[in-house]
Amino acid sequence: MAIIRFLSEQRQPVPGVEVARAVSIPSGTAMCHLVTLEDDRMVRRVGEHWELGDGMAILWARRKSQIESGIDRMKTNLSDIGA
Repeated sequence: MAIIRFLSEQRQPVPGVEVARAVSIPSGTAMCHLVTLEDDRMVRRVGEHWELGDGMAILWARRKSQIESGIDRMKTNLSDIGA
């Protein structure tokens, strides 16, 4: 999560060594995590740099939809009980 949080705070793609330094892990470990996150589209490689990927936006959209669906269910329940 620290890698995602760090990348979300960056205005432009950053090198893997900068990611590693920012989250206090070895560069090799950071690269392994970045590649795994890339496989899930959570981050994206831009040359030798990294940034957030589209997977983060997809998760946010799904969460928003879940919340909206919950609101709709609650409104229906309120209507059913005559509130």
